[in-house]
Amino acid sequence: MKELWEPLPPALRDSFPNFSCYLLRELGLADTPTRQQIAVCDWMQNGPDKSLTVAFRGLGKSILASFYALWRLRVDPSEKILVVSATAVKSTDFSSFMLRCIGEVDILQCLMPGPSNRFSNVAFDVGPTTVEQSPSVRSMGVMGQTTGQRCTCAILDDVETLANVITQLKQERVAHAVEEIQSIIKPDEGQLLPRKILYLGTPHVETSIYLRLVRERDYAARYWPALYPKELDSYEGNLDPVIQQEVLEDPSLVGEPTDPERFAHEDLLQRKASMTKASFELQFMLNTRLATLDKFPIRLGDLMVMDIDGTALPETVVWSNQPDVRLQDLVCVGMGADRHYHRPIFYSGWIPRDEHWRCCLAIDPAGRGRDELAWAVMAELNGNLFLLESGGSTLGYADEVLQHLARVAKKWDVNQVVAESNMGDGMFSALLKPHLIREHPVAIEEVRHSMRKEERLCDTLGPLIQQHRVVVTNRVIKQDYRLLEEDPERGHTRSLLFQLSRLQAMKGCLDFDDRIDAMSIAAGFFVDSAAQDQDRARQHRQDQLQQESYEAWMDETGAAIDALALGWRPKRGAKSHGGVSQLRV
Repeated sequence: MKELWEPLPPALRDSFPNFSCYLLRELGLADTPTRQQIAVCDWMQNGPDKSLTVAFRGLGKSILASFYALWRLRVDPSEKILVVSATAVKSTDFSSFMLRCIGEVDILQCLMPGPSNRFSNVAFDVGPTTVEQSPSVRSMGVMGQTTGQRCTCAILDDVETLANVITQLKQERVAHAVEEIQSIIKPDEGQLLPRKILYLGTPHVETSIYLRLVRERDYAARYWPALYPKELDSYEGNLDPVIQQEVLEDPSLVGEPTDPERFAHEDLLQRKASMTKASFELQFMLNTRLATLDKFPIRLGDLMVMDIDGTALPETVVWSNQPDVRLQDLVCVGMGADRHYHRPIFYSGWIPRDEHWRCCLAIDPAGRGRDELAWAVMAELNGNLFLLESGGSTLGYADEVLQHLARVAKKWDVNQVVAESNMGDGMFSALLKPHLIREHPVAIEEVRHSMRKEERLCDTLGPLIQQHRVVVTNRVIKQDYRLLEEDPERGHTRSLLFQLSRLQAMKGCLDFDDRIDAMSIAAGFFVDSAAQDQDRARQHRQDQLQQESYEAWMDETGAAIDALALGWRPKRGAKSHGGVSQLRV
């Protein structure tokens, strides 16, 4: 039965850390908060009215935030709490946990909604309060409608996920949504507790929206990394003061856990080994300095993007990054300022596929399972490389995959298939050959690599893209982005363009590198051709056509003179180069 509301004992009313300790014990979650959890609790209670708590994954900041909401309601039942998360499901999980706590902890049971109160996971009133337009607790997703809402405390818990900030456009939408929170905070009218906006989260991208809150919205931030950091400047003066002081006094602590009760050193090493370096730096070390882009050799903005159907290629293409050549309709997943694709500022001389250019299908084989069997179709003309198709499958050597690859070869009329032989010592080529014979007979060349993959990818693709020698079709970019839309949580790891923009010459920099590897194999096949100068190649072709046209004209003239002299009647019809019809007698 619900107890009548009565004030908390001073030890719990005046100290949110003590209150959290009490709830952890009552719920059987822990005997006591860890040192860093206590520090986070103190920051929530005594920090500025607009604060940002950035802590490593697994610290328990979401649980502590729900305790904070309960503490405010228990101190003052008239409080109005707004809970915002990345999705509505996440926010309702937050409020559901609050209701569970109310039902299980004796000192909270007085908050149980009464018969006349709202009572749901989305919105509920606490028992002691009077019913108003705004409920005691309301939960919503970050993109939900805030119009008409009023609150005394807004808790924004993990509003940033990789799925909703993977592109610059999505970041802008989330940033605009959270800005609306400022306008729904009730004015301070002498309430027991100060009005607050609390952000809690872990950065998921190098250009995290949490950085904006500090730099543009005057939020006070505090960081709790999982390990004692070496580079204190990365936190721009916002590192937890205790952690900073300890590492300054004892530099040997660098690399040791800041909260060993939560994560031992071995646990963190295992997590680090299972993640990319960039992901670990972001989610456990909270280091967003990766946004400098110094370590990433490839910018998506250095690509040229065109609508190419594969029947002809431009003889000359010229890159530019001027605003008028930006492609606003294509979503770019690059980092930081790398947010736009560009069309060529100039192109000319469309050459049909049966003249002067080659096309290959490159394949990075993989067995059934986690890794993808990836492929890329690339053509070359005058030293420029044109990526016509990119794809992947987790079905390995299944017949349907092999048949699809044969159809891809036929579709693009490739004149060479290149497959990496590191996997299965040529077994893949042997399996693919029968399908190619039936669909599109073409030679298969095997390549073997000894250089570490990340270095090879950087060395092959980096210079080509930096020098603007790679053209990608609109179709490839649209299909690639569809991976992110269909699988918001993990699709980015399979995305070719995401892999390109996050590539580093560092082991384990990517979760998956299959599609970028297939592209690299194709580019490596044309590496000798890439050394060509497109202007010289174009001039050479024009000179050749001019010479052929001259020879054809001479042949026609000579034939005409012979016909007049001998009384023959010439017939037109035999075609020659240069657009001149030769005479036949």
